[in-house]
Amino acid sequence: MPRPSLLLAALSAATTALAHSHLAHILINGALYHGFDPRPDKSNPPHRVAWTTSNLDDGYVPSSSYTHPDIACHISGTSVPAHAPVRPGDIIHVQWNGWPRDHQAPLLSYLAPCVGTSDGCASVDKAALAWTKIDDSAPVVVDQRAGAPGTWSSHVMIARNNSWGVRVPRGTPGGAYVLRHEAIALHFAKDVGSAQSYPLCMNLWVDADEGGRTGGQRVPGLDLEGGVVATELYGAEDPGILIDVFKVLTKTYAVPGPTLARGAEPVPHSEQIMSMSRTEGVPVRVVGTGTVPWVESTARVFSG
Repeated sequence: MPRPSLLLAALSAATTALAHSHLAHILINGALYHGFDPRPDKSNPPHRVAWTTSNLDDGYVPSSSYTHPDIACHISGTSVPAHAPVRPGDIIHVQWNGWPRDHQAPLLSYLAPCVGTSDGCASVDKAALAWTKIDDSAPVVVDQRAGAPGTWSSHVMIARNNSWGVRVPRGTPGGAYVLRHEAIALHFAKDVGSAQSYPLCMNLWVDADEGGRTGGQRVPGLDLEGGVVATELYGAEDPGILIDVFKVLTKTYAVPGPTLARGAEPVPHSEQIMSMSRTEGVPVRVVGTGTVPWVESTARVFSG
């Protein structure tokens, strides 16, 4: 594995042959909530909202593993107690630690409610999570007039400081959720099993008592009824997975996975902006049907 200093230099130049990236943090209304860095020489705060993973090389899940549970929240993805509080209608800025320009990719986002637990998403069974697509970054291929492979959603993300905005739909019911944000690198995807998925998972607590919700009751809006378990999201030979991106597309790119849910509110390319941190966010722990702020005593209990 390359030394971390060389790896970071390669990411900065965006010319590395292999995409290596992770969730640096997320921003909600200027408040920063910590991600997870899987590299063995890095430390991570106990109050992070991102799931832990064991991809020590900052690597990916190959499309040959789409039927393996790792495709849910990356390799050995494990949840954490902390949740980022958010309101329906808020935009979550997902901050990647970098992305190479020559790794053309769609950017996809899903929500899965955590039900049947007393601690929100902390002890949820990832294999049972039902994922509802709330963003497919369409149109994924913005421009091919200059020839293949053209300008992709990943290029828009790179130009916005490696950040991508995901809106929590205004009709989202209150409660605990996992947000699954994913880039699928397609630079080697002309061979079966060679597309590279980077699923980033983070815990959210949606406060639906704000922004038009009362008493946590569901209102017409986001349709969560058609959720799909992770191992059924994609097939290794799906049109948007098995593709030669170095040829000019003769028809619209087929976005992988299920269709957007009714009530989803993707942020258009033209409205994607650079993320700017103003303050440290205070995550919450879920206790029964409510939450308590994360405090130092909690941090001492959880040190994983």
